[in-house]
Amino acid sequence: MHEPNPLVPNPLGDDDDEGPVPPLTLPEAERIARRLAGALDAHNAWIRRVHTRLICGPPAPEAAPAEAPGNDADDDLGRWFDDETSRHIRRHPEFVAAAHHHRRVHETARAMRRAADERRDIPPADYEAFATAVQHLEHSLEALIGELWDLLRYTDPLTGIATRHAMLPRLREERNRSRRTGHRCSICMVDLDRFKQINDTYGHQAGDTVLKAVSAYFAENLRRYDQICRFGGEEFMIMLPDTDPASARPIVERLRTGLDYLPIIIENGQRLKMTASFGIAPLAAERSVRTSIERADQAMYRAKRAGRNQVRVWRPTDTVEDGNGDGDRPATANG
Repeated sequence: MHEPNPLVPNPLGDDDDEGPVPPLTLPEAERIARRLAGALDAHNAWIRRVHTRLICGPPAPEAAPAEAPGNDADDDLGRWFDDETSRHIRRHPEFVAAAHHHRRVHETARAMRRAADERRDIPPADYEAFATAVQHLEHSLEALIGELWDLLRYTDPLTGIATRHAMLPRLREERNRSRRTGHRCSICMVDLDRFKQINDTYGHQAGDTVLKAVSAYFAENLRRYDQICRFGGEEFMIMLPDTDPASARPIVERLRTGLDYLPIIIENGQRLKMTASFGIAPLAAERSVRTSIERADQAMYRAKRAGRNQVRVWRPTDTVEDGNGDGDRPATANG
């Protein structure tokens, strides 16, 4: 018989001594989402059996090798609470809340089933406690599953960094913050130089290796509050909050210089060198996000035209203005 775990203040016991909790990875998120889908189906079937037993009474003995009161042996959801290995998930507030509500659901269900089996009336307060616990459990799990799917939806599966669709709402939030507070923010568009030649010469697997290495390099060398996404193909976007273009330039210049020395080893053991062209523009509070992206893009193309492997800051003569909409645009071609 499976007994749901009681809620404990620290679901991981002594794991507090193990340092910071690692972030959730895409494979972990996919594994957990799949496991939860099956577990929730089994749990919902169990809830239906509980209601059937409460309404119709226990089955006749000859019809049932059925569950004894409190037998939750088929509770795959409870086994997930016991068995989940991701420290990130086990310390998530919604996981902790769901574990508590799950325990409460089973406690109240066992009490009601005992009363039903003994032909006693079930107090309305007991059923209300059961229904409330079920509702809270579903709410916590829906929030947790929503975050898992957001991670899967908004994370680039090749590089593990955000997609453009994840970045755009953040840019709009930052632009609105600039409107309210006057804080400056910069956007940097990055395009890998001559990336098509990598694919043509060494194959797309080598190109994937380059994209993963460069993405990891950028993510590890940005400031902790900067954000990066893969905008499309070999193009990236960096958001630098509380940073005007003049202050952003030395930050981006350090990224560009470091990229020159990044060791990229492809499958055949050959070492490749990769450079990129960078364009910086302010995230204009009075303009659409699309306009600011276009400005950074125009500055990046000016870096390409000047010989690649350079940083350029947007200037008014670069720009192509649009309306006030917040749409995005297709990824640019490689240079």
